[in-house]
Amino acid sequence: MDGPRSAVQGRYEADPGLLDEVWQRFTGALEPLKSAGRLGTLLFQFPPWFAPGDTRAKTFLAQCARRTAGWPVAVEFRHPGWWSHDERAATEAALSDWGMAAVAVDMTQTLPTSMPPVTPVTSPRLAVARFHGRNGAWGTGTKEERFRHTYAAEELEEWVPRLRGMADRADEVHALFNNCCADAAVRAAESMRDLLGARAWRGG
Repeated sequence: MDGPRSAVQGRYEADPGLLDEVWQRFTGALEPLKSAGRLGTLLFQFPPWFAPGDTRAKTFLAQCARRTAGWPVAVEFRHPGWWSHDERAATEAALSDWGMAAVAVDMTQTLPTSMPPVTPVTSPRLAVARFHGRNGAWGTGTKEERFRHTYAAEELEEWVPRLRGMADRADEVHALFNNCCADAAVRAAESMRDLLGARAWRGG
């Protein structure tokens, strides 16, 4: 679930009172789920223009952390710079300090905006991997084209040791498939389940 969006297409300006009201309504609507123990994790997904080199982005991220303190939150970046060699340690440290779970991403690696297949674990409670497919239309095609991909077995096998490594560092690992055209996501999830089961059986 996406959080309140006060930053629009490269702009971070928003009326403070309006922003407070949006956050109050957002958390108020979710409070019954939280109180009942039925709230899983809030996914905060930040767009490609949300870059680590922009101090406003880091300030906004810190504000999100402050406003969601005590809530289960996972953070997915769409700008690869957050996981670059120069930024990765700082990104991991910040998310860890805030108790936010980092989201690992699988996508095509042929674009300047491609997220690297890194697997940071910043919360002992939860680690998340999202599989968006590997369609080269990402960033240019329609939404349907971007997410149209049928995972091959060898593509999923690449992630077996990564997911198992994440599981060594977190209580739970969630692998979410977003290649959502037709039944591709369901089939990929079934295949990954089988691969993880088979690999676990061989190892134990």
